Amino acid sequence: MSQDDLNWLIKHTESRASKMVHQLSEAGITHEELLALMGSIPRHDFVEPAFSHLAYSATPLPIGRNQTISQPLTVARMTEWLLTYARLGRVLEVGTGSGYQTRILAHFFNKVHTVERQKILYEQAKLRLSAMNINNVEYLFGDGQAGWSNDVEMDAVIITAMASKIPLALTNCLKQQGILIMPIDQPTPQIGCWRKEGDRWKCLGAESAHFVPLLEGTENA
Repeated sequence: MSQDDLNWLIKHTESRASKMVHQLSEAGITHEELLALMGSIPRHDFVEPAFSHLAYSATPLPIGRNQTISQPLTVARMTEWLLTYARLGRVLEVGTGSGYQTRILAHFFNKVHTVERQKILYEQAKLRLSAMNINNVEYLFGDGQAGWSNDVEMDAVIITAMASKIPLALTNCLKQQGILIMPIDQPTPQIGCWRKEGDRWKCLGAESAHFVPLLEGTENA
């Protein structure tokens, strides 16, 4: 192979991130800034090292403590809903996990409040995002179902674990016209987007999805 052939091959070989972005676009994600951001974030830094070669594939992956990072399309869909419908002030994320979704939210929202019940994941995510110079995130180690630790009203709430019921502490902290993104297992496992309208909720979108379950309490070990 000549040097010219090698240069051509390098130039025309898509990176794993570029392929992921192309797949997201093909699946209907249209927000250009979101696509560009997801193409620039090193997703392999947010998964267990043994799975880094799969970081940009269309599948959930382990991050430790029996938790997973959602597949790229699920992350993109949830985020695009927020960018379409929510005021981009304060957002509460329940389930920090590896911090990947947190990192994306921090790019668009003025303030991100994120809660993680696993002490190890909480600490790892905080260090990881600090190293990336993300400074508009407040972290809390605690039970996400209890909401935030004070009476801060949120423009949006995004829950990254599957629930069988909607915790009232999370809906009560939403402003009127606030947006709730939440996976729920009834009647079938799906993720939905709702707007708070007085005592009613208007569904703005839904699709099938699979998440780890939303659990109560905390784990220090």
